[in-house]
Amino acid sequence: MPQKFQTLQTYFDEVWVKGNVEALGDLLAPDARTRGIMGEMPFDQDDMTELVSMVRELLGPIEVSYPVTVDQDDWLSAVVEIKSHSAINGDPVHVFNHVIARFDGPRMIEIYSGVDSLMLFEQIGLLPDSALAVLLGGTRLS
Repeated sequence: MPQKFQTLQTYFDEVWVKGNVEALGDLLAPDARTRGIMGEMPFDQDDMTELVSMVRELLGPIEVSYPVTVDQDDWLSAVVEIKSHSAINGDPVHVFNHVIARFDGPRMIEIYSGVDSLMLFEQIGLLPDSALAVLLGGTRLS
């Protein structure tokens, strides 16, 4: 298994599935930044620790698979399929994340994450069903 994919898989398995945020120190370079989770605001390891805690409180057990990966030079791109259920209403959660990571040696130094947050929050029960369709119609959620 290629080293970059192994690192990404460990990142999801240890940090997101198991909640082991201490593993971030082994997986991310000290000055690593993640973008895309909250728009353009970059996240460092401390921010990631808080984010992981918040997201894991909203979900049940998490399953992760990688239907597509592309490894080139210092970069790894992956479609990450995430399945769980809502801790709020028990409904199933099934979303995709597209992750592009740049590596500095064995550790990730840049991570760009494009998770479908709207779908995630709909399925968790924090947004109304079909929120995207409602928003596309010009209706404001209030």
